[in-house]
Amino acid sequence: MRDGLLILDVGSVLTPFDKFSPGRVVVLGDRIEAAGTISDVRIPASATRLDLPDLILAPGFIEPHVHGCGGFDVMDATPDSMNIISKTLAKYGTTSFLPTTVSAPLDVLEVALKRLADFIHAEPAGATPLGIHLEGPFLNVQKRGTHQPGNVCKPDPVLLLKWMQLSGGHLKLLTMAPELAGAALTADRARGANVVVAMGHSDATFSESLEAVNAGTHYAVHTFNAMRQFSHRDPGIVGVVLSDDRIFAEVIADGVHVAPEVVRIFAKAKGATRIILATDATSATGMPDGQYALGSGKVQVQGGVCRDAEGRLAGSTLTQDRALRNLLEWTGLRLDDALLGLTANPAEALAIDGRGRIEPGAVADLTLMDKNLEVVRTYVSGKLVFAR
Repeated sequence: MRDGLLILDVGSVLTPFDKFSPGRVVVLGDRIEAAGTISDVRIPASATRLDLPDLILAPGFIEPHVHGCGGFDVMDATPDSMNIISKTLAKYGTTSFLPTTVSAPLDVLEVALKRLADFIHAEPAGATPLGIHLEGPFLNVQKRGTHQPGNVCKPDPVLLLKWMQLSGGHLKLLTMAPELAGAALTADRARGANVVVAMGHSDATFSESLEAVNAGTHYAVHTFNAMRQFSHRDPGIVGVVLSDDRIFAEVIADGVHVAPEVVRIFAKAKGATRIILATDATSATGMPDGQYALGSGKVQVQGGVCRDAEGRLAGSTLTQDRALRNLLEWTGLRLDDALLGLTANPAEALAIDGRGRIEPGAVADLTLMDKNLEVVRTYVSGKLVFAR
């Protein structure tokens, strides 16, 4: 007899590279032991078996870009606030995430980095933090979005080294404008420490962006938003993101940040294997309209749309399950292909091993959905953290 042995029998398992219908997944402790059709995978002795014939089982969703949810902001970074964020994410199928900072006074940012590092070492109540996404302050002030101009600065490899140390080596993703002085050297230092470098909040030209890609920057943050506008004579950074197959590209598929028709164009240009369905979610996610924190600032939410005091879009209230449903509706992609944007693609882009797919030896991060793709159950490392 082996403790912690769980059998999930479901209508379909989407790995997402293969489909097993009806499907069976065997979980032992925090790992997947087997996956396949019910007829091909035997039931081990003394296992707990759940029969869920109407549900779809997919890998848990990976969220690389989230500033908060459930009424709490990542920059607060206390154990209580981060656990509420972690549990709220799990309600929507997200099983792992990168808590994402905003540009802030350096002392505030550094306190947040130390607190987030502590949280990464703790056992979360829901989704697992896999590292920190540092969005800013190395941004182009002309494309800063809602980041406060006084908190934005030029790329500085010395500052980056300090922040990597303060975070206990947990920086995973760095968003930076590649055209700024010092960006190339800072990017080299980041990649040398296994930090993925992303292009974003940038006014870069096509050639400036391509130079960064050729140097190893293969990730773009919230494509179209806070970027030099695309035109047929000046394609800029968007032109590189859409035309270069080396680049994994986030898109905020809420119909507000990017029009559905443009999401369709984006999907055709990038292909299923390079789309990342990030949310840029704020503390207002999962909450009613009202005023909420975003870093040291405030956002006003009306009709689910977040704007700052100047009326600029300031993050979103999008969840990853809704992003999946929107992508399917707007693009006509197959479900297994659309799921890549939540699972295998972010795992590959961020060099995350053992997550984003259902296969023997992978972490048992699992999302169960009904026929309408509403999340019904979420497992993190084999542990049930959400059920409705």
